[in-house]
Amino acid sequence: MGRCAGNGAMYTAGDPQAERMDPMTKGRVFHDPQFRYARLTDYLGHSNHLYFTDPCWLAGNRSMLFTSDRENQSNLFRYDLDTATITQVTDLRGSGRPGGCFSAANQRHYFWWERELHELDPMTLEERVICRAPEGMTVDARANPTADGTYVCTRFMVEPPQDKAAIPFSYSRFREFFHAKPLSQIVRIDVATGAIEVVHEDRCYIGHINTSPTLPDIMTFCHEGPWDLVDQRIWGLDITSGKVWRIRSQEDNDVSIGHEYWFADGLRMGYHGRPRASEDGDGKGHHVFGWVRWDDTERHEEHFPFSSTHFHSHDQNLIVGDGTPAYVFTSASPARAYIQLFQWDGERYVGPRILAYHRSTFNNQHAHPHPRFTPDGKSVLYSSDLTSYSNMYMVRVGEFDDLPEVE
Repeated sequence: MGRCAGNGAMYTAGDPQAERMDPMTKGRVFHDPQFRYARLTDYLGHSNHLYFTDPCWLAGNRSMLFTSDRENQSNLFRYDLDTATITQVTDLRGSGRPGGCFSAANQRHYFWWERELHELDPMTLEERVICRAPEGMTVDARANPTADGTYVCTRFMVEPPQDKAAIPFSYSRFREFFHAKPLSQIVRIDVATGAIEVVHEDRCYIGHINTSPTLPDIMTFCHEGPWDLVDQRIWGLDITSGKVWRIRSQEDNDVSIGHEYWFADGLRMGYHGRPRASEDGDGKGHHVFGWVRWDDTERHEEHFPFSSTHFHSHDQNLIVGDGTPAYVFTSASPARAYIQLFQWDGERYVGPRILAYHRSTFNNQHAHPHPRFTPDGKSVLYSSDLTSYSNMYMVRVGEFDDLPEVE
């Protein structure tokens, strides 16, 4: 028997081929798959879980925070798994889509809204404004609390002016910001007082702020931009001393690295990479997945049989990826719109195996599947605009060997 998922669904199926008999005869037996959907949201507006590196689980990991567009307004909501109940936890007005990070130490959620940093109790719904960003600086949507709950770390940036009207969309100014090298500041904000302290600044497009879930003084950030143009992606930062160091040095210039994320131990991080584009525009070499300690020691890197847009895992043993968008218009990159699992067997990665067919377009951040394991590792949460509006799906992992392979 095989077990797979499609569009967030689980099914059981026998041999995909009919039992061996002469074609077109009476008595032939077929085993068509039976689907059981596990869609968590269904509303005429986009719903998506928080960014895959941002903590969102609370109440003993039986509830999570997510973003949804309802009644012509984006707000944060709490999803209670045991009752399938959705509770609105913010009452925001204005444009934009809130995100943020949950602090296990404080049992509070931190997010930016219209240049103000908010602290929210997602159970009692009590809320307060901690501080306001300085004038002339734009705010990164990320609001990452330190492991001890003392600070929230984020990035301020002097955004290059836009000289003419343009349609904004995901990554619409990505390349422009990279070449502009704007002043970027990483700051720590005292949760109790709202005091803002700059701990690192550079004339560089900085992004992907990630605090360690277990080390209060340690975080990572990245030099943002098109991966094949960025000389060094991942950087470590001690927010007490201000010390900065390279993580997974790219001085050999062989591969483009990105989408770094912390393992559950808060000591190591995973990342993936693809061949750096050559002068003729073609990538040469292998896709990789790797992991490394926060101090850039004990690096391990493996060649990967398939690429994926995002990866997530609690450690190096079982990894989930989201393949490609459903529509890839080039023969060099066939569409593999699957939630995929890779398993480490001690010597190499086995897989990928298909967990779900997400069929998402990746048209904007809310449509990126951004798969992430639940804290117990037994299920995968992802988002997809399969049904035109983005919704959240959850799929049980089950037995790796029972899942079909990606051909």
